[in-house]
Amino acid sequence: MRHIIETERVDIFDVNMMIVMQLRLNAEAGLEELRKAFDGACAVHEVLHSKVVIEASGDAYYVDNDEPQNSFTQTESDLRELIYQNERRRFRIEKGEFIRGFSSPDGLIFMMHHLGGDGKSLLYFIESFMRILSGEECEAVPFRNLTLADLPPKSRLPVLYDVLIKIWNRKWQRVKRSFDIHDLDEAFSAFWKEHKTGVEIKRYEKNELEDMLRQAKKAGVSLTAYLITEWIKDAGTETDIGLAVGGREDGNRSMGNQATGISVQYRYRTNRSFEENAREVHRRMLKKLSDERYLYFVLQFMGKLDPTLKDAMNMERSGYFTSAVSSKVAGLLGYGDKVRDISITNLTKADIPLKYGRYNIEDIVFVPPVVSYGKNIIGIVTAGDVMNVARHVYT
Repeated sequence: MRHIIETERVDIFDVNMMIVMQLRLNAEAGLEELRKAFDGACAVHEVLHSKVVIEASGDAYYVDNDEPQNSFTQTESDLRELIYQNERRRFRIEKGEFIRGFSSPDGLIFMMHHLGGDGKSLLYFIESFMRILSGEECEAVPFRNLTLADLPPKSRLPVLYDVLIKIWNRKWQRVKRSFDIHDLDEAFSAFWKEHKTGVEIKRYEKNELEDMLRQAKKAGVSLTAYLITEWIKDAGTETDIGLAVGGREDGNRSMGNQATGISVQYRYRTNRSFEENAREVHRRMLKKLSDERYLYFVLQFMGKLDPTLKDAMNMERSGYFTSAVSSKVAGLLGYGDKVRDISITNLTKADIPLKYGRYNIEDIVFVPPVVSYGKNIIGIVTAGDVMNVARHVYT
């Protein structure tokens, strides 16, 4: 296995790349059963027996790893305590540590570095885990990620942006700095001495969720657009909203980064009804979702930046490194003082079974990481008739 880390390169040196999912089951399982299921799920997903290598050239790759460091433990800590503890424990991606599992008073909790995959990837890992826990066998699942070569031809950048990237890359060559794992350790330790995150979880039961879906349908908008409008109506200023978008056009269920994203900017109009505002938010979302130039713009743009310049942007954000070039680029791309107001990942209805033998998944909570380019990070997932919305912020 040797896969270049290209469109997801910014994940290596970001100091907060931990995706979290919490499950509640209808029945308890013994610790050894849980560990066996965890180890089995890790074994079938190719990315979880790889590691990250940063070469002297500055390029980075996933490569085969015979000694993965993924782990499953029992703890008395609850979800928020575990997030606090594990944000301060860097994932040793250079040794093959991508995922940690816990049996806790809050249920089963899985924490994964974003280089292990996107939110869907963690759901598919959980599906493998639950199948093995219930006595099934799982087939091997190959690694999949998105590279520049995978992106649709129509998503190519306009010439102006290609020229801009070439200018930035050329300027960066004059002051170029390559970073390694030691730099990441130093930046990580310094950052987490000064920072802490908090998580708020809003649970929507069946009746409340159905009512919201009716209201959204009546307004002619998606549930996501309806929720965004609710969140921004009292902002008083234009809000910059980022939305993660799945990129699994073939419907594969592999672990790996296969997501892209769009952004919309909107100021709630107080002279319009809530429904009119929601329709405008929805219209702006659809405009970008239906155009491959918008849909894959971030991956195309970031993929063509010099890999070490992308590293430097994260190091700028964490306060570890600065230069005139990387500081300017970081500011322009949202890695500086002005970051995205709201970043949303809506996994919608979890597309994994909820019943596995005697085990039923009764509840799922999804907490995305507070990435360098965002400040209000929102994760949404629906399991059965319950939707959980988690808001993750620095406190």
